[in-house]
Amino acid sequence: MSNSDFKGHPEARRVRRSPLAWINLVLLVIIVIACNYISEREYVRHDLTEDERFTISERTINTLSSERVQSRETPVRIIFAFKQSTPNYARMRALLEEYERYGKGKIEVEYFDPIRQPNRAREISQIYNTQFKQDLCVIDARPNPSEPLMTFSTEASESRHVRICPGATFIRYEVLPDGSRRAVALMMDEVVCSSLTKAIEGDMRTMYVIEGKGGVSRDDTALLELLGQINGSLNIGLKPLSLHNLSAIPEDAEGLLIVSPQTDFTEDEINLLKDYWNNRGGRNSIFIALNPLQTNLPHLYRFIREQGIRPNADNVMLRESNRPQYDISAVFPKSLNCARSFWNGTTHVDGLTMSLSLEHGDEDLAALRRLSIYPLLMTTPEYYGETRTGRKAAFDPSEDIEGPLCIAAAVTKGRPQDPNNLNTLIVIGNTDMLKLENARAEQRDYLRTIWAWMSDRPEYAGKSSNQDLSIKIDLNRHSRSAIEFLTLIFMPGAALLIAFFIWNTRRH
Repeated sequence: MSNSDFKGHPEARRVRRSPLAWINLVLLVIIVIACNYISEREYVRHDLTEDERFTISERTINTLSSERVQSRETPVRIIFAFKQSTPNYARMRALLEEYERYGKGKIEVEYFDPIRQPNRAREISQIYNTQFKQDLCVIDARPNPSEPLMTFSTEASESRHVRICPGATFIRYEVLPDGSRRAVALMMDEVVCSSLTKAIEGDMRTMYVIEGKGGVSRDDTALLELLGQINGSLNIGLKPLSLHNLSAIPEDAEGLLIVSPQTDFTEDEINLLKDYWNNRGGRNSIFIALNPLQTNLPHLYRFIREQGIRPNADNVMLRESNRPQYDISAVFPKSLNCARSFWNGTTHVDGLTMSLSLEHGDEDLAALRRLSIYPLLMTTPEYYGETRTGRKAAFDPSEDIEGPLCIAAAVTKGRPQDPNNLNTLIVIGNTDMLKLENARAEQRDYLRTIWAWMSDRPEYAGKSSNQDLSIKIDLNRHSRSAIEFLTLIFMPGAALLIAFFIWNTRRH
């Protein structure tokens, strides 16, 4: 067939002359442009990894979205000076890109390799007076981050708005039995978020730890390690304070911390607490962790009861076992709005625990004083409070306290609509859960959220992101005992029986 015959074919003429093809082409171009425009303006990122390893924490998102960050005139500058060969480099960079996205222009991140870009490394060294002997992350919240940093100590120095984080702090290690170390968690999000908080606020706040009552001291700080880390992430430092011969609580007190008191407070010391709680203006906070083994504290217990929390001086027990439980199943109840993301979540509380009753002796007086009570941690219904000591434990409805039991509670004094003049009191009937080795991730996040609420900075509340670099199975005491029985007794015994059966069969 010739070309002239083909061009004259009716089907060819119909395709060439039909305007629908051109209309479809124009519509396709419009759709492509519209899709690209919408995707650029309404950017949404989804982390499809099973453990969400490229997602920053809820706490970080709340911090980046807070007024402290969004109201800044100049953005916070983050310099990520890491070698590209560093392990987990891609994951850390992806997390910092999320900082930029949620910062909405108030967070600027610079990435450079000090080995490949030595000139830029020298410039950064001159500005911040540091040397790149290791990977570094610099967080600069000064009004003008391009100016050289004055590192000498003066009241007007801007060095308090700069934090330099060594790369070694981004990884948490555990020591193996052979003495070697293994990386178990990537702590970059937590370290950067905490350093960002410190750089923005500058001066550190002060929480005073009451000493001289046993439990904690300058030489015994085991119960303060976890609380120190939590407060440090919120730019709060812990300082010891003795109430003996003290006329008033210091004015710079962010709050008071009473941990595991073993001796009672005197009348003068209780009057100091009452004056701080009732008469001082502003926002004041008290955190009390009670030791179930030390219940002879009449003055302190009376002060706590006057606010609406009654320590029961009992032992939390499981009905089936009738013995003190050191692994208690607990629930985060629906109470404080700042802890909404924890509502109905579960956890396991380690150590001996006493229960708390939430009640006002005089409801009219409590309303006049504007006292409100909130449960913070509740046991499941199968636990009860054993009030008798020195006898065989058994649940007695006429004497014991039926579950579910409250083991942590909060009291507020004032109007919630006026957070600047709202006093807060936290009481926990357990001290072992404050030990660093017993702390679980959800409890650490919950305590940080409660502490942010106590210090009137609810924007720092929220859960942490997944930081594990390896799979970790969290087992309670009973599960570990069952696994030990299976692996150490049952499986070797079964293998021995099978071997004996085979030997006996072959012998005959």
